[in-house]
Amino acid sequence: MKKLGVSLLATLLIIQLASVTVAKAQSAKPSAPAVVSDALVLRPPGFAGTVLGTTAFVVSLPVTLGFHKTHEAEKLLVKKPFRYTFERLFGKM
Repeated sequence: MKKLGVSLLATLLIIQLASVTVAKAQSAKPSAPAVVSDALVLRPPGFAGTVLGTTAFVVSLPVTLGFHKTHEAEKLLVKKPFRYTFERLFGKM
């Protein structure tokens, strides 16, 4: 029984240390090349995806209204591309 308790405690300690490491890695400031490549390579297709997704949402609106799935279509076609393009911090992939 004592070995089980020690094993459980060691496992919990490892998980805690791993979560702290992941949190620090996520809060680190992005490098300059990451910011530049994000601005020049990833944002323009993100903007195009936002425009195309909004267009697809408007075109599919009569169908989604009929099936009461407007919110799901809006989330997938409009909100996700918009957040990826305009709300995400530069350099965060």
